[in-house]
Amino acid sequence: MSNLDPFVVQWPSAWTQDPEIGPVIHYLNRYLHDLFVVTTDSTGSSLITDVNIAEKYPWPTTQPYDEIKEFEYPVIPEEVKQFNAVTVSQNYTAVDHDFMNVTRSSTVTFPKYPNENSVIIVRNGDGSTIKLDGNGKNLNGSSTGRISRKTTSIEFHYFIDTDEWFAR
Repeated sequence: MSNLDPFVVQWPSAWTQDPEIGPVIHYLNRYLHDLFVVTTDSTGSSLITDVNIAEKYPWPTTQPYDEIKEFEYPVIPEEVKQFNAVTVSQNYTAVDHDFMNVTRSSTVTFPKYPNENSVIIVRNGDGSTIKLDGNGKNLNGSSTGRISRKTTSIEFHYFIDTDEWFAR
């Protein structure tokens, strides 16, 4: 048992006799004593130290404290989109998550209404000039583009805020 009664504390007499600080010291002393009386039992032991202060749920529960488990938020796995492997040898309109191997000077037209965070990958499979058409949207600042070097691939990400495809 520890005696926390503030009346045991000796305040400096200069403080208690000061006309400005003295009343504050007396009020503080009374407040601390009343707090001590409210938070101790008949033997003078602190009731505060005997209380388990923990809130496991933000709502009342009748479950005993030792049976309450910490609330764990469910882990929702992020959906991993699979790419569609597409071989293109003629003009083609892409869809979200197409991974195209394009040949024969084909034109790839991007989706007119792409979803937010859409991704499209275009690969030049034969070294011919592959044309890219943004279909009303810009591709890195231009409405069209082209890939001429064999095995070059470009990954395009659609940003809904700017309504544009950006190469990565």
